[in-house]
Amino acid sequence: MRQALEECNLIAAEDTRVTLKLLNHFDIKKPLTSCHRHNEDSRAQEIVARMLDEDITVALTCDAGTPAISDPGNQLVAAAWDAGITVVPISGPSATVTALSISGFDAREFAFYGFLPREKKALREKLDSIRNSGVPIAVMYESPHRIVKLVSEIAEVWPGKRLCVCCDLTKRYELVYRGASHEVLAALNANPNVEKGEYCLVAEVPEPAASHEVEMSADLYMLARIMEGMDENEAAEAAQEAGYPRNAAYKARLAIKRRFDL
Repeated sequence: MRQALEECNLIAAEDTRVTLKLLNHFDIKKPLTSCHRHNEDSRAQEIVARMLDEDITVALTCDAGTPAISDPGNQLVAAAWDAGITVVPISGPSATVTALSISGFDAREFAFYGFLPREKKALREKLDSIRNSGVPIAVMYESPHRIVKLVSEIAEVWPGKRLCVCCDLTKRYELVYRGASHEVLAALNANPNVEKGEYCLVAEVPEPAASHEVEMSADLYMLARIMEGMDENEAAEAAQEAGYPRNAAYKARLAIKRRFDL
């Protein structure tokens, strides 16, 4: 990395102030230009044009992690390839791989989802989509201000599944929470510094929701569970675990209570 920064002609940085600290540490003097998510569309074309016109070499940096992995960079890289410019990778930090390596989960097959939706309904739909994809391990990123909300949702829709939640890996606030989703949630809530550091979450994903050869409504499914000996609350939980939407299970529970005076 140091050699690349020393030998390039220009550095395209996600945040020039952050990269400048690194350059000062190594006593490297190079011109900087910003290339972040708000300007990358236009800046990528400008940088590639300079590379072609001036025959210069450009280094791409981001504030943390690896460019283009939930960070800016993919548009500049794509524009360079399209212009016939060779792109050379440099090994760098990756929270995804680092977190997987210490999770203790079988990571022979996994999927990376980056940052999940913020809005509750969209988040639930995304978690359902991940579950039904059949992938056994999911890796996600989350900000310190929303990590408790994300783990709370996972604990509710994927009860009992194991998580490995890594905070600020290799940095100041490094901390790893590992265990069942409800255990990790309790540990996060007990930490007064939970909103410090960035998070990478590795999750064991439940089996896809059971498909029914004969389509069965939520109320019929719950009624069948009640006939097996469950009460209406247990039947509602079983319906959600079987893949029925939470609101459908709730409405079915009310309908069954009214119809059978439970």
